[in-house]
Amino acid sequence: MEAKIKKEDRHIILEKPLPEILDDIDSSIETAEKAAAEARQAAAEAKKAGEQAAEEVMRKIRKLFLKMTEDITEELKKS
Repeated sequence: MEAKIKKEDRHIILEKPLPEILDDIDSSIETAEKAAAEARQAAAEAKKAGEQAAEEVMRKIRKLFLKMTEDITEELKKS
């Protein structure tokens, strides 16, 4: 006896016309490409912000180091 597949058991892809399926695939690809481009842009912006923050920290460390060397030099001159 051959088992019959009920209509509700069939996958929707079997009921959609091929052009609609292809349009859905194209739309999904376009959406994925846009999302990837946005993710790359966000990563580039995050990298730039991180580099700027690191530069600022290094400036502050240099300034602090210079101040410390000045203070030490002054103390050594007093001795």
